[in-house]
Amino acid sequence: MPIKTAFVALVAAIILAMTGSASGQNDGQRLDELEDQVSQLQSTSSDVTSVGVIVLLLFGAFCALWAQNTGRNAWLWFFLGLFLNVFAVVSLLIKNAGDRRAPNRRLFSEGRRIGEN
Repeated sequence: MPIKTAFVALVAAIILAMTGSASGQNDGQRLDELEDQVSQLQSTSSDVTSVGVIVLLLFGAFCALWAQNTGRNAWLWFFLGLFLNVFAVVSLLIKNAGDRRAPNRRLFSEGRRIGEN
């Protein structure tokens, strides 16, 4: 992962520049502190990534379940929810609202009220 390595090197350079040589510490101690800070940043980055993956999978599962309950292709909506997240959920909301209104329009166009046989 060259981008991650470049990011770590950039962070290390910034931290090294911020600590400066005026602190009175020798280079070995500063290097050890810098390595500790970089390893903390890397562990934080992996934690955020794993949470992001879990959220994406939950979006996909939610869309798939909702699509299956409304008679749509669950696999298609799983992948739409996985890759398009919020847009897929909003699209399902709009489609679901349209599905609920459709029977009411048919009944009103026939001159009947809801609940009448």
